[in-house]
Amino acid sequence: MRQSVAPSLVLTFAFLTGSVHFAGSQDSSMGGMSMAANTLFVAQLDAKQVVGGSASSATGTGAFVLDRKHAVQYSLTYQGLDLSTKSIALYNFDKGKNGEAVKVLCGPGAQPCPSGNAGTISGNFERGDSRAIDNALVGEFDSGRIYVEIVGSDGKPQIRGQLEHNGAMVMVANYTVNLSPLPGVDSKGTGTAVVSETYLPGGKTSVFYAATVAGTSGAPTNASLGGTATPPERAFTPQAALPQLKLNLSRDRQTGGSLSGSYQVNTAAPNALLASRVMRESNGQSGLVIATGRYPKGELYGALVPVK
Repeated sequence: MRQSVAPSLVLTFAFLTGSVHFAGSQDSSMGGMSMAANTLFVAQLDAKQVVGGSASSATGTGAFVLDRKHAVQYSLTYQGLDLSTKSIALYNFDKGKNGEAVKVLCGPGAQPCPSGNAGTISGNFERGDSRAIDNALVGEFDSGRIYVEIVGSDGKPQIRGQLEHNGAMVMVANYTVNLSPLPGVDSKGTGTAVVSETYLPGGKTSVFYAATVAGTSGAPTNASLGGTATPPERAFTPQAALPQLKLNLSRDRQTGGSLSGSYQVNTAAPNALLASRVMRESNGQSGLVIATGRYPKGELYGALVPVK
C-alpha cells in the first residue's frame, strides 16, 4: 500500500483463507494472526496511475488472494466511472508502463461487467485459465508488478491500481470486509474493504483501512468498527468512528466513493480502536459500518473476516 500510507507506517497484508467472498471459518482468539497460507494483495485504483493519463474521478478497491496452488480469488468494487465498463483485467508490468494481459476479470471473453459506471465483481481463477500462473508470474505478483485496470466503453483506460503487499516480518492482524445493505435500509449498495493492524515496538499498533462502496444512496460520510451479529446493533457508532478518514469522491458525488486512513493507538488501552479488540469482545462477530448522508446510522455493513 505504498501510495496511500505514510513511509513510517509498516503494513503487512499477509494471508487469507475463505471463499470467493472472503468468508470462512476463522479463529478470532489470535486476532487474525497465523502462519502464511495464502497471500493477500490490495489494489487502490485511480486515474493518476493510468499510463498516458485519464480525466476520470473514479476510484476502486480490490483484494486479490494468491494461494499455494497458484489459484487467485478476488473481490473488487469501483465507482464513479465517466462511462459504462467495457472490461476489467489484470496486467503484468510495473508502475508507469503498460504490460500484457494476465487475466480478463470481466468483459470480452469473460463474465459480463456490471452495467453502468459502478459495481462489485468477484470470482476466482487458477493455473490453466488463460496464462498459467507459474513460478515466474508468482514472482511478478510478489514484486508488485501486477496491476488491475478498468477500461470504459470508449476503449480507453479509466482507472488503474498496482496489486501491493508488504512482506515485512512483523506481527500483524489483517481483515477483509464485503459490504452489503443493512436490514431495513433501502439500498442496492455494495463494497470492498480492508483493515490492517501492525504491532510496533513500545506497545503501539498502527492501523490502516481502505474501502470503496458503489450503488449507495449517496456518498460515504463515515465508517466505524463494531456491531454484532444482531442487526439492531450494527448501527454506526461515533465512539468507534475510524479516525483520520479521507474521502475520495467522484465528480457527481451522488453515489458511492472511496475512503481510507491510518492512525496509531496504544495496544493495551482498554478502549483502543482495534478490529482485533472488537472481534474478541464480540466473540468474532463484529464488522465495519459505512454511513452515508441519507443513512447517518449506517447504510452498509460487512463482517470482519480475519486474514490468515
